Amino acid sequence: MRASKVSCALSLVGALVIGCGDRDSDDSDVPDATATFASIAVEPATATLTVPVGTTTTQAYQAFGVAADGSRTELTSSCSFNIDTGFGSFTAATATVGPRGGKAAISAICGPQTGQAQLIVNLTGSFIQGGAPANSEELFGTATLGTDPARAPAIEYPIEGAVSPRNIPSIETQWRASANDLFHVSLTSSYASVHVYTTAVEAMLESPAWASLAGTAAGEQLIFVVEGLVQATPGEKFASTPIKIVMTTDDIDQTAIYYWASSQGNIMSQVFGSPDEPSLVKDQCTSCHSVSRSGDRIGYSRCVAGSCASENLAVGFLKYDAATGSWVESVNADNRAILGSYTTFNPDGTIAMVNRRGGTFGLYDPDTGAEIPSNLAVANVGTASAMMPDWSADGGRVVYVSANPNAYIDLNGGSIYSMAYSNAGGTHTFGDPVALLQPPLTLANGEYTNFFFPSFSPDGALVVANATRTNWRFSVAKQSGARLVLAESTGAWTVDLTQLNGGSVDANITWAHWAPTVSSEYYWVVFSSERDYGHRTTIATSPASCKANGVEQCKQIWLSAIRRDRLGAGQDPSAPPMWLPGQNPLANNISPYWSKPAVLQ
Repeated sequence: MRASKVSCALSLVGALVIGCGDRDSDDSDVPDATATFASIAVEPATATLTVPVGTTTTQAYQAFGVAADGSRTELTSSCSFNIDTGFGSFTAATATVGPRGGKAAISAICGPQTGQAQLIVNLTGSFIQGGAPANSEELFGTATLGTDPARAPAIEYPIEGAVSPRNIPSIETQWRASANDLFHVSLTSSYASVHVYTTAVEAMLESPAWASLAGTAAGEQLIFVVEGLVQATPGEKFASTPIKIVMTTDDIDQTAIYYWASSQGNIMSQVFGSPDEPSLVKDQCTSCHSVSRSGDRIGYSRCVAGSCASENLAVGFLKYDAATGSWVESVNADNRAILGSYTTFNPDGTIAMVNRRGGTFGLYDPDTGAEIPSNLAVANVGTASAMMPDWSADGGRVVYVSANPNAYIDLNGGSIYSMAYSNAGGTHTFGDPVALLQPPLTLANGEYTNFFFPSFSPDGALVVANATRTNWRFSVAKQSGARLVLAESTGAWTVDLTQLNGGSVDANITWAHWAPTVSSEYYWVVFSSERDYGHRTTIATSPASCKANGVEQCKQIWLSAIRRDRLGAGQDPSAPPMWLPGQNPLANNISPYWSKPAVLQ
């Protein structure tokens, strides 16, 4: 064959990283990669590697041109080798593989032809935590598995069947000791086997190790099992019932959840996927808030001078100042210029709608507090109170609650309506209200007669809302049976989110809002609930500051997946929820809004 002189370069082809071999030689024995063969063979055709967490390993490859008669010509030095970018990269014909398990596609591009191979990567890891002895793995490896159910550790978190984004920060496994004092936590998927040994009753991987595990398990189940034994008599061990969650391929990045730590009076912000502590946005907030979909405006309400009488409940607005990296109070609620409670924004945050005293809506400029003329004051709300508005992401609709007359914060007999909106040359016009959700709704644990807190999905196709059996007040929040229901945004169907709600229990679930993006498989909903977070947040652990206004324990922020392929009448598309990592488990955290982080404006 004739010699070939080919320059070496790095390039991207699709989602593959390409590394080039040494092809600068003029030696006559270098094969011609432009020649046509019956096929290109890559060897090994299938290889299996084991990569411990935090390390890398290598695998060498060869490429051969296979003629029609079966004869082979080695082409390795004339080919470019590629591997899926999530697994590693090539230097010449050697792949360096990082700590992520799964099946990786290998290809060799040899002139006009390409050969394929498969690399199977198994992720492993073993960690000693919480004062566990160095020989913990040996102790569990030689112990006999016992059958006494009273001695089996019981996993308290995560929740069986939960669905998680891939980029959720490290999940803390929590369990009951069941008279054991040394524990082995196994975290496994098809291509991962990671183990933690500890004397504590909770365990959590460090961020890099967790990222490797979550990336490996993405798209399938991650299985949690806890074994326990007594160190003084280590011959017998006992195993928990496995808990399985789904790790999706969804990365919910470039987003933040803004929530109200009501027991502290603060609005907090948590960048999703970040292991960092939540940051303080605004203190001295004593009532509800909202965040614009653009992420740079916040509306809040405050009981001025410590009085929550209607004449002292006022609305204020914050605007993010990118130059200083801080929130500026453009309208201070202490001035009581706008008496109101609930707020919402048009998509770019330049117009605010306020739930005003007396149960009517008004439009305002959130930068100046000036009222914007519209037909809202005479909208067809009848004698009922219009409250709790939410503006759609496309700006064309507002969904809201029509409730009992004079409702302001608490309400009864709420129905969900929507109305169209248009802005023609500065003339703001709202259309006639259209009913979406009207009581009653009969479920396994009662008849629900009150709907409120509606929220549009980011594509406007769905509305999630609260339902209660009785009037809703902070002082009787749990007893009212607050839970979430889902409706098609034109009112075609309504369904209870049974898995999200925890079945028929009353967990005081409120304030639902959506992640700002939708994947091909899931919507994501964030909400506040009184359900236990393992043994970290329970009635027993909650401080007195949480146990007020009818709350029995600290409410926490949770998120749940809504499966798109299960949308429709009669199907529950929800999953058991995941706890939002990073929040204070001993604070009342409510009213979460999911939006763009202000720092990205």
